[in-house]
Amino acid sequence: MAKLDAAIWERFLDQYGANFTSAAYDVALGGFLPDESEGTLEQRTGWQYTTALKVDAVLLREGECWIVEVKPGGGTAGVGAALCYALLAERDGFSPLPVVPVLVTDRANPDVLFCAERLAVTVIAVDEPLNVDTDVDDETDEDRELMDALDPTDEGGEA
Repeated sequence: MAKLDAAIWERFLDQYGANFTSAAYDVALGGFLPDESEGTLEQRTGWQYTTALKVDAVLLREGECWIVEVKPGGGTAGVGAALCYALLAERDGFSPLPVVPVLVTDRANPDVLFCAERLAVTVIAVDEPLNVDTDVDDETDEDRELMDALDPTDEGGEA
């Protein structure tokens, strides 16, 4: 887990950790398993692990296996990752329990929440957003000039 992910994860565990019976981290799903002619079983499973996708966390609770992606900002990439990992877990027969795709984040956008609900991805936004400046001003002078030209209510423009 990356540093910012870990801070969110720690807050999640503080708030919800008691609801789970066990946890595993950096769990490998999928990956390419070469043919038997490509080496020993140990070599081939090593290759499979290397090429597998790694899930941030797998949590077990009564009757469910949560496949968890931890992502600051709660965007579509986090929803997509949780969904993909859950599909791989089901394909790989990872757990006999129902698999639940989950995104744990520090904040959630209403549009992302709408999509996650439609895709059956659980989103949990822990409170206390990170004390990190996430606002980035990528706007250039050219961008501002274009926007000013398109805004008829701006100074010098006509309504």
